[in-house]
Amino acid sequence: MATYKWSGANARWNVLQDWIAVDGPVALPGTGDTAVIQAGEVTVQGGRVTATVRLGSPNGAAPPVLDLGGSTVSVLTMPKGLPAQPYATVASPTKYATVNVSGQSRIGSIAIGASADIVRAPSPYGHGALTAPDNMVVNLAAGAALGAGFDVKDGSTLTVNGDATTGFNVGASTVEGGHVVVGAPLGGTGTITMTNGAVVAPTGEANAGTLELARQVGAGVTIDIRMGTLLLDKPQLFAGTLGIRASEGSSSYGPQSVVLKGLTASSFGFDDATHRMTLWSGNTVLDTLQFTADTTSASFKTGLYASLDVLQTTDGVMLRGLYSTSPAGAVELPRH
Repeated sequence: MATYKWSGANARWNVLQDWIAVDGPVALPGTGDTAVIQAGEVTVQGGRVTATVRLGSPNGAAPPVLDLGGSTVSVLTMPKGLPAQPYATVASPTKYATVNVSGQSRIGSIAIGASADIVRAPSPYGHGALTAPDNMVVNLAAGAALGAGFDVKDGSTLTVNGDATTGFNVGASTVEGGHVVVGAPLGGTGTITMTNGAVVAPTGEANAGTLELARQVGAGVTIDIRMGTLLLDKPQLFAGTLGIRASEGSSSYGPQSVVLKGLTASSFGFDDATHRMTLWSGNTVLDTLQFTADTTSASFKTGLYASLDVLQTTDGVMLRGLYSTSPAGAVELPRH
């Protein structure tokens, strides 16, 4: 249960002399230990890191880099003691660290936020005042695959860069008022829950997050939108399931919306038996979307407290949930 600090050198993880023992014996960080990397570039090739890795510079002056090649990291967190910033200034958060991935690598969990040393929040309701923004970038090399869950909190961003040959296999994850951009194909089996961030005084309103999926999404992925905006850059490559809470009785915490970027539709249909939406352009099927079982045809434009609107906007087709506003010039799509 010791703590070790990286010297700041550019070297491999298993170089003993680059680890400074803060409160333990001279050794490589192992199971139960904490490895603090605040500067330099640390490379792990074909290994398994069992220590908790606390990655990032508290002042963001020289963000450290963690290179993973065919490696596993059990727990990856951001540093404690990050400077608090008011919500008005979190549009461009400080960059605290970068992770580069090549080969088949896995991160057990990625925790980003003011409580970054907590891998999972105890409940969707117990956030507290989360005001310290973090910014983590994960770069996937060609052909790389990353397995990780994430918990991204208020004012924080997680960007996963990749291409059509890479893969991001995600399990249980949350977007709590933060911003996540996945530029790699998203696969595996699991749910990303988009829920409310911290409540802002004095209005009492909670912060909504954003999840942008830039490439294809596999059938095993469910996006549970309790609050926030989901952007699908390639909607016709989305094979996952959408859960959008259309009524207060279904745990609606605030505005929910889905934007199917680039699509121009003329009408839509919904099948209660399959919970599947079809978007039409004239008499041609433009796209289909799978919804969770609690979404039915009654969810669409049936009243103030149980309403999902399907709109055509300049950005694409928008599914507008309760409390969400309609963009200027948006037009409601009729039933096919």
